[in-house]
Amino acid sequence: METLTRTENDSSLVFKISKLLSVLNDNVTTADELGETQIQSMQALKDSGLLGCLVPRKYGGMEKDVSFASNLIEQIASVDPSIAIIAFQHMSVISRIMEWGSTKQQNKYLPLLASGQWIAASAWSEKGAGANKQKLSTIATKLDKDKWSISGSKTFTTGAGLADLYLVLVQTSLIEAEGEYGNSGQSFFLLETQEAGIKANSKLNLSGMRGSSTGFIDLEDCVVSNSCVLGPLGAAPKIISNIRRSGLSLGAVSVGICQAAYDLALNHIRTRKLEDKSSIQLKLSQLNMHIEAARSLVEISAAGTRENQSAVSYQSKIFASEISEMVCRECQQIVGGSGFMRGNKVERFYRDARAVALMGPVNDLAKEIIGKELIQ
Repeated sequence: METLTRTENDSSLVFKISKLLSVLNDNVTTADELGETQIQSMQALKDSGLLGCLVPRKYGGMEKDVSFASNLIEQIASVDPSIAIIAFQHMSVISRIMEWGSTKQQNKYLPLLASGQWIAASAWSEKGAGANKQKLSTIATKLDKDKWSISGSKTFTTGAGLADLYLVLVQTSLIEAEGEYGNSGQSFFLLETQEAGIKANSKLNLSGMRGSSTGFIDLEDCVVSNSCVLGPLGAAPKIISNIRRSGLSLGAVSVGICQAAYDLALNHIRTRKLEDKSSIQLKLSQLNMHIEAARSLVEISAAGTRENQSAVSYQSKIFASEISEMVCRECQQIVGGSGFMRGNKVERFYRDARAVALMGPVNDLAKEIIGKELIQ
């Protein structure tokens, strides 16, 4: 795997990353078997000092760019995609606070999130809202000038039960002018797990990403202050739209997954001494080409230099996730029957690969949004 950076601090970074990946490798099989995030893996992630890579130094972060973060997510995903998703969500919330947070919110939360003392997660999805989050049942009711009461339930929240801080999408007014994702009556709240009294259940029996602690969170008459609102009221669609321009793409997770599956298949070929078969050589060439194409698009998204940056961000996620599924499927074919057995790493990566296509937003909705943008 490529090194993340060629600065004078290379050796320190490489050591931190290697140490983290070693712990993840030791625990990833157990996490998948039990369907539970392993304490050792989460502690290693927190202790790595890498979670604050995007955070400015004045808040205790590393002040790296999105390309660094994207490459880091890829490397984590090549060992444990579930932990990579948790780290991705954490960094995404950090980015929203950096872009839209008040000075008070930034001073309070960024040091905690950069150090790994706190973990952040996004809670947007809920039953019946649809992939485009148009009809939310999680409601924030204004109590007085400074207080809100929030009630509702969120589903498929990665990091449920692990997070100390949730970025929650809620309905704050009856205005429902539809956008492509969300509507103009929606706002974001930063809710602390303890203060808001959030109840979490991470017992979803997922097929893939089984160590991601993905589940439900419940909010019942959670009274919070106005200072918990992230950005202007009703600005959720604009904030969501700007997320794509940041360049950090779930496609990085997909690239890490398919690269790992490819490496496992290649090792199988060498162990079985199949290198001289022309059919194997052709297949490897094609798979490697697809992986590099996916990685390139993810890197372009992370660079953030394209005029159509929003479209490129979604394209990188769509393309990389579809390539990842295809590569993992072909790698199963290469390793044969064992690749269809639970406990085989290629089989696990294939289940994890499918999950990315169903995340933030699902690929079909992302394609629809891109299509509308291209027509306009």
